[in-house]
Amino acid sequence: MANTHSTGSACPAKTLSYADLGTSCPAMPFCIAEPERLPYKSAVSESARRLARNVRLLRVAHGWSQETLALNAGLDRTFVGAIERAERSITLATAEKLAKAFDMTVADLLTAGDFSKR
Repeated sequence: MANTHSTGSACPAKTLSYADLGTSCPAMPFCIAEPERLPYKSAVSESARRLARNVRLLRVAHGWSQETLALNAGLDRTFVGAIERAERSITLATAEKLAKAFDMTVADLLTAGDFSKR
């Protein structure tokens, strides 16, 4: 049975199976397939790695858990963990929240240094 659309043309019903997904579809104007996946781990910049290392060093130097840092910075605990592993890119606003939690500037947070004296 054909369905009539608002254009007035008939569109025959076609049932797709998983076997149809891998084949080319010359009769159909589109094909259904899995989207291309991005690489699991994309390249991380040196700045992101430095920030991740500094956040972890500062957190440990303060004796804080990831949850405590997240509460002090107004962030989610899982997000703080992803930042420390350099898995997530952060915005300037997030960097400011982290810096404020450590009572320092964003510039200080991004520079390599000895944080044990803070």
